[in-house]
Amino acid sequence: MIRLSELRKEKNLSQRKIAETFNVSQGTYNQWENGKTQPSIEQLIAFARYFEVSVDYLVGNSDDVGIVKMEEVLSREDQAVLQLFHSMPEKSKLLLIEYLESVYMKKSLK
Repeated sequence: MIRLSELRKEKNLSQRKIAETFNVSQGTYNQWENGKTQPSIEQLIAFARYFEVSVDYLVGNSDDVGIVKMEEVLSREDQAVLQLFHSMPEKSKLLLIEYLESVYMKKSLK
């Protein structure tokens, strides 16, 4: 694991603490960090979520961290609208999109 050590150190965490967090022995974690063995894909995904990076970044396939948090790019209002939209049934989503497009088109024609 190319970046496990680097990410752990950025968070000022010990190998023991990370191992406890992921319910593995410190020895197992140490082997992953030193590239002697590899974690499962499920464990890689869990590490990526924990460190808030992409799996590609974690394993060294990309230098792009790849994770953008919604609150970093959207206002609170935008987030609220998006959350409501995602909770709607598909048919309602399509109707809303059609309505918004029609309102926008009318406004842009003026």
